[in-house]
Amino acid sequence: MIRQKTNNSTLVTSLCAIVFVVYTFLYIFFTQSDVLAMMQHVLSGGLTHYNKYVGSIILTIVLYALQCGVSLLTRFCGKFYALTFFPSLLLLSVLTTVNPGFEHVPFTPVWIWLAPLLVIIYIIIIFFFRKNKISTSVSLTRGTMASEVWINLLVLSVMFILVSAFGTNNKIFRYRMQVEVLLKKNQYAKALDVAETYPHTDESLTMLRAYALSRTGQMGEHLFEYPLAGGSNSLLPNGTSVRSLMVAEVDITKHLSIRKKGHEVGAMEYLNYIYDNGIAMKPVTDYLLCGYLLDRDLDAFVKLLKKKYNPASPTLPKHYKEALTLYNHLRSHPLIVYRDEVLETDFSDFQKIEHQFADQTERMSYLKDFYGRTYWFYFHYPNLR
Repeated sequence: MIRQKTNNSTLVTSLCAIVFVVYTFLYIFFTQSDVLAMMQHVLSGGLTHYNKYVGSIILTIVLYALQCGVSLLTRFCGKFYALTFFPSLLLLSVLTTVNPGFEHVPFTPVWIWLAPLLVIIYIIIIFFFRKNKISTSVSLTRGTMASEVWINLLVLSVMFILVSAFGTNNKIFRYRMQVEVLLKKNQYAKALDVAETYPHTDESLTMLRAYALSRTGQMGEHLFEYPLAGGSNSLLPNGTSVRSLMVAEVDITKHLSIRKKGHEVGAMEYLNYIYDNGIAMKPVTDYLLCGYLLDRDLDAFVKLLKKKYNPASPTLPKHYKEALTLYNHLRSHPLIVYRDEVLETDFSDFQKIEHQFADQTERMSYLKDFYGRTYWFYFHYPNLR
């Protein structure tokens, strides 16, 4: 009888342990590694580096060890055994729930009172169960044993769902962290591949993508193929709405000049200052040109382009060609006379679609499908980028 009871108990504990370890490792490795990398970077002041594989394994082991300790203390078994995983899953939830707009401490403030409250409630439940000897029985019949297994798996599943729900599910923030991890490794092309087709963004992600494009020399060629937010102010950090958490701001400005940028100085103000004072690196030209395009200031764009680029060159970046085509259609006496037959045909089709559909939603859908990656679309519909 004792042997059967032991075997039944081992079956429940083993199944729960396997399910817990598999879920925890996969959850950390595939959905939260970049967030945890950011948290470790912030909390250590940039002194330590998070390894995705090692970190996932170590955290899984630590959380399982915590469960084993709780199991020894509570001696829960039978259909209540899954409750011994609660402290581990609570800790996992705390570690993977980040406040995207944090100033100093990345953890979500709600855990300051919610985590202690849940621990207190859990301790009360333990004392109640132990006092009434509710948690120590193990079924000896096969039918009841199967029900205990399913009850434990159901309880675990509910806790897994809650952990996933509380975890950092802000897609834009998670994509930002993925991009920053790759930028820290100087993997600029891979950083640009992250959520390339995701239709939403924020100013910080816009800044990081602009930086990656500049490092690969593709800013004028591909910037407007991505969702954009914030105009020219999103090109450089300002410490609040535009910032990086793992990539040092000095590394971004060092790419542009020996002169640092203060948070109180606007992006275009800084770029024009270093350009006018001869302390600008080569990438500043494209930053300025794209900044003017982001602000839809075609006149300033053309004046600078005339100084720095040959408009007739076949290597002129794609978005600059698109902007020149648009400029020539909007100005009666353009500073640069530009005509590209292929772009003229495309722009004509763009205008036809604008006038073809009376329904705004249908018109936007067609334009975005065919011209959503052009400067023309951004210029006319900036709020949709």
